[in-house]
Amino acid sequence: MKKITTFITLSLLLCLSGCKENDHIDYTLNDRVYFYETEQFLAVTNIVKEMNYTFSLKPSTLMEDTVKITVRVMGRTADRDRHFKAVAVADSTTAQSPLHYEIFDGVIPQGQYDGYLPVLLKRTADTQDHSVTLLLQIVDNEDFTTGNPDAIHFRLSWADMLMRPAHWPYYFGRYSTNKYRFAIDVLGITDWPQATRFDNGSEPGVYTAAQLQLFAMQLNEAYEEYRKTHDPIYVDDDAEDKEEIYYAPNS
Repeated sequence: MKKITTFITLSLLLCLSGCKENDHIDYTLNDRVYFYETEQFLAVTNIVKEMNYTFSLKPSTLMEDTVKITVRVMGRTADRDRHFKAVAVADSTTAQSPLHYEIFDGVIPQGQYDGYLPVLLKRTADTQDHSVTLLLQIVDNEDFTTGNPDAIHFRLSWADMLMRPAHWPYYFGRYSTNKYRFAIDVLGITDWPQATRFDNGSEPGVYTAAQLQLFAMQLNEAYEEYRKTHDPIYVDDDAEDKEEIYYAPNS
């Protein structure tokens, strides 16, 4: 029994010693930064690793636009603004710099854990018939080292034609350009972010599950009326087995 008691005591002392060493290591780690863009899906917040942007929904005079990609700090806040850097991953990027884009330094505002990376996207003639992509990678600088290896890359795709919006409702079924175009024409809405179950009250431009289901019903009713005087609209014009558009889960 004495031997067992001695063994347990030594084990506890070793554990406490290990905890102190780990606490010291955690405290002295450099602050890190990683991409933290999110979207709502069925009242659940998901981290996303890519974003689509289209100039086709913007005024024709808009020739460039800045998107801000959210990032988060793994570490502590600071009493000053801090900056971080990102670069293009050349072998996974089709966009050309500075023809299609410019990457600026990211910023974490004073006292904040969240910040953003600004990227200037440019509207060019070649993006009227195809999209271009930019794979970003966060790199070390004087303020930060890179964070979670699974979250230091982010992909941007853009074009001067319709592209899948950031939030395509589950209740609309699978995405297609023709379904998206019809939804814009009927609803006058280009994106449908969903409210979470924790949201209190309504927020402009954010929709509840019930509202999204109602939109799907509206679209199907509008398409029924449309078909009385027009030819069908197909999910995919190039498909061998053509299906008419319909808005419902798994449709």
